Amino acid sequence: MIEDEDASPVMQACGIDLTRLRRDIESEGATDPTTGLGHVLQLAFNEAQLSERTVVTGADMLVELFAEPVGRFLLAQGATRYDALVYLSHGIAKGAIADVEADSGDAPYLELVLLNDSYTPAEFVTFVLENVFGMSRERATAIMFSTHARKRGSCGIFPRAEAAVLREKIQNLAAARQHPLRCVLLPAGDAPDQDRPLPN
Repeated sequence: MIEDEDASPVMQACGIDLTRLRRDIESEGATDPTTGLGHVLQLAFNEAQLSERTVVTGADMLVELFAEPVGRFLLAQGATRYDALVYLSHGIAKGAIADVEADSGDAPYLELVLLNDSYTPAEFVTFVLENVFGMSRERATAIMFSTHARKRGSCGIFPRAEAAVLREKIQNLAAARQHPLRCVLLPAGDAPDQDRPLPN
């Protein structure tokens, strides 16, 4: 995986020193490439199918390695599965400051927009919408499908401070569950209250 054209950049984005990784693996004699390979490939294939992807890459296999015994070499350098997923989904390297608020102005209202990715399960997006925004299952499912189809989905328009708090809740919940779900805040101008989502 160290020399794989898809996995190597992901490891580097996660802060992994590839020279150290190779040395650590070789020093423990864990270099047999066929040990558990079929199992990891099957896990990566299953994840790809759930995400409606047709190709499994070395990066997909790398993500699955974090849960395997050999994953200890990656974890020893402070990398996590979540780090890899955020990079693969949004191009955000570990330690980089994400552009989570696209609005740099002073609009009093902001639109909170979910960004689609290939790794966050649809069920989790629906869970977030139900629990953070108090939406009904039907409304949450409709927004989840819209997010998937359009690559982004609006959760509503909120006063600036409230939008920032909601964004933080979503990001913390996603990180705690190891899903790369991201959201941005976009200027909405002077939005009336009726543009805010209703609980049901």
